[in-house]
Amino acid sequence: MTGEPGKAVPEHEVKALLAGLGVAVPRGAVVAAGERGVDWAARAGSLGPLVLKAYGPGIVHKTDVGAVRLGLDAATLPDAVRAMRDRLADHGITPDGWLVEEQQPPGVELIAGVIRGPFGLATLVGHGGVLAETLDQAVVRLQPLGDGGAAALVDALPGAAVLHGVRGGAAVDVDAVTALLRCLDAVPEAVAKAYPGFVLDEFECNPVIATPHGAVAVDARLILRAADAPEPPRDGTDFTRLFAPRTVAVAGASTTKVTFGNRFLAAYRAFGRADGLYAVHPTAAEVDGVPAVPSVAEIPGGADYLLVAVPAAATPDLVAGAAGHARFVHVVSGGFREAGDAGLEARLAAAARGAGVRLLGPNCLGVYAPAGRQTFQLGVPAEPGGVGVVSQSGGLAGDIVAAGTRRGLRFSGLVTIGNAVDVDAAELLGHFADDPATRVIGLYVEGTGGGERLTAALRRAADRGKPVVALVGGRSRQGARAVASHTGALAGDARMWQALRADTGLTVVDSLEDFLAVLGMFQRYAGSSRGAEGVLVVGPGGGASVLATDACDRAGLEVRPLPAEAAAGLRRLGYGAGTSLVNPIEIPLGPAVEGGSVFGRVLAAVADGGAAYGDALLHVNVQSYYGYADTGAAPLVRLVDGLAELPPSGPRLSLVLRNLECAPPDDAEAIAAAGLRAAIPLFGNLDQAAAAIAAVQGRQDARCPHCLRTDDDRKPIPGREL
Repeated sequence: MTGEPGKAVPEHEVKALLAGLGVAVPRGAVVAAGERGVDWAARAGSLGPLVLKAYGPGIVHKTDVGAVRLGLDAATLPDAVRAMRDRLADHGITPDGWLVEEQQPPGVELIAGVIRGPFGLATLVGHGGVLAETLDQAVVRLQPLGDGGAAALVDALPGAAVLHGVRGGAAVDVDAVTALLRCLDAVPEAVAKAYPGFVLDEFECNPVIATPHGAVAVDARLILRAADAPEPPRDGTDFTRLFAPRTVAVAGASTTKVTFGNRFLAAYRAFGRADGLYAVHPTAAEVDGVPAVPSVAEIPGGADYLLVAVPAAATPDLVAGAAGHARFVHVVSGGFREAGDAGLEARLAAAARGAGVRLLGPNCLGVYAPAGRQTFQLGVPAEPGGVGVVSQSGGLAGDIVAAGTRRGLRFSGLVTIGNAVDVDAAELLGHFADDPATRVIGLYVEGTGGGERLTAALRRAADRGKPVVALVGGRSRQGARAVASHTGALAGDARMWQALRADTGLTVVDSLEDFLAVLGMFQRYAGSSRGAEGVLVVGPGGGASVLATDACDRAGLEVRPLPAEAAAGLRRLGYGAGTSLVNPIEIPLGPAVEGGSVFGRVLAAVADGGAAYGDALLHVNVQSYYGYADTGAAPLVRLVDGLAELPPSGPRLSLVLRNLECAPPDDAEAIAAAGLRAAIPLFGNLDQAAAAIAAVQGRQDARCPHCLRTDDDRKPIPGREL
């Protein structure tokens, strides 16, 4: 092996590997630095014009240190070698040798490469040469690409039109570019075979010059790292008793003050768990009316679930004492790695392994599962549902349950994982993928630990037809690490999440409000197929119709024009006088419009006119019910109730309640309750509804992954989130 881990392998070795896989590379010759009396003309042979490159330690980006010269011939090579050697010496670099290659004709320059990312091996393609850094336009997909994936990757490249010829330019051989990308699937295995004990860390061809006659990898860089030890296999834990424990024990409740432990006991009692509940206390016979035992070993039959809320320093010994007496241990306590004490966290993890228990946390809240009488807070609904959630954050998990409940979400289970020293998001996601009670899965994470297993779990959920919605903390380009290879710099966190979305169908959202909105949309419509695409927008006229169209466009949705026959049907109903019937459809809507069937009449006329849409985005202006009449919410409640009577064979319905903050709190609650009765997803703004529709249509994240939306109208109404 010539290359060292973390260092670039010599370019000629990389190109030999590529040529063996069928990738076109320039013809060339290699000259070691120690050779004397080199006949440069003989080495160059019939090549020309020529490119001279130096290789060796310290030469990463050749142009930065003067390690590349173009436009040479056999006669000028010796002087170019001497000048390059002198310039490299000025940088403190002594080359290992020289690579002389045939210079390629100009064409479209691309960058193509492979990176070992957080979710596994991924292929990247973007605009190459100096544009790799200046334009920063690249797309990433997980390997293997296969035939269809390689072509789709080329099509997804921003500015891909340049490959097909623009402004009179010749189209390049796109098939050759696609074939090159397919070959990259084989690069990691070829690297591992050529360099035993090492694996590909980053690999790039920059530039690949694409012309009408093919695609040639003009430059190539490979960075190795030592192969990791195989990850210990997970034991296939059955998590049934985590979500439906027969016996629960809480350690950390006090007889003299209110602690987290006392709050957990109160939550369990309020949730109806009178049997199978114990407090672990060294001296008390009971705590807050709950039987107490000095240790988990004293619980008859042991505990399926032990919730630990004692000071962090005491947790390793307590967990060690649970050996043979508990199945799952959930450590609520904080003060570990997140507080700078990685050593204490390591001792806790070791105690769990030694005790043979599965550990959740530390630094998280608990589990909520209505069917299994699991809870960590008061006032939660006992009605089970089909939404399963894994949350790295305990505090955010409480928001998900409380705010989600107001939106009509009902949960099969929610589990928090905190620092995830043992059980992680991938395992629990796999549980929900297999759980027959779960139809939709939500995921909140703040990192990419266990990424390859997470990818496998997401693929399993997709195979079972279960949509997954992810809210990712810290997803930004700031997460991209500084690396020697452009591929690593370009494949930042946002692009890797986009690659995961493309591979698994994952929906990635930017805010908690969107997370809940999309979960609600999937809860109502997961698995539904309307046999039609596009969005029909219906609501009062004015600027709102334009804004609704803009929101759909931002989400990648098609607001397809209404056919003439459908528009004629609407005119026969009296619509269209001074308003638009094109799509959006503008209709009178407010306190003076009585009856809950107004939307139904419009949708029926559209269908009768031969128009089919997958989704209907309905919107109302709540403030008009207060600014132009004193009827209050009653007409609006009747309008929402009327949506329940619409035929299920029609488009999926979404209702945007614009300006809901204008309604008094009691009225807002009545309107939300009507939406729950009608089983219609309600949204606080147009962008939120469009994002949810895009998710259920499979169009989520169709934009550049860095275009994170920050429009003011996406912000939740303070204290009035639906």
